[in-house]
Amino acid sequence: MKVMDFKPVSDVVTLRDAMDRLFEESIIRPFNGFAAAATTFPVDLTELKDKFVLKASLPGMKPEDITIEATPDEILIKGESKETFELKEADYLRKELRYGKVQRSFSLPLAIEPSKVEAIFEQGIVTITLPKSESVKPKTITIKPKA
Repeated sequence: MKVMDFKPVSDVVTLRDAMDRLFEESIIRPFNGFAAAATTFPVDLTELKDKFVLKASLPGMKPEDITIEATPDEILIKGESKETFELKEADYLRKELRYGKVQRSFSLPLAIEPSKVEAIFEQGIVTITLPKSESVKPKTITIKPKA
């Protein structure tokens, strides 16, 4: 049997830290998915050799409800979905569809050409093509033989 030194101060501190960590990690936080869903939307951002492609899911919106602003290092997407009708006399048993304004911005790792940004809207998905700036695209250098 191995004999271990008893260090009351360090053992108590370690136990206290362990208990704090146990409580912090085990507390179930309340679901706040509806609030997040009301203010944001899912995206895919990919990088290709000469451009970035950003796809954003904006269901229930029309192209005229969406605004896209581009700077050399950032893209901002704003949108607003409006409720088309509401039953005044009905008692809703469940109302989960969200309406209102949403907005997201993304910092890009490399500069883009804002004047060449293009967007296509199809079936609730906006696809934004963000061409990289000529100054950040890789250049091929030809090696010249020594004269």
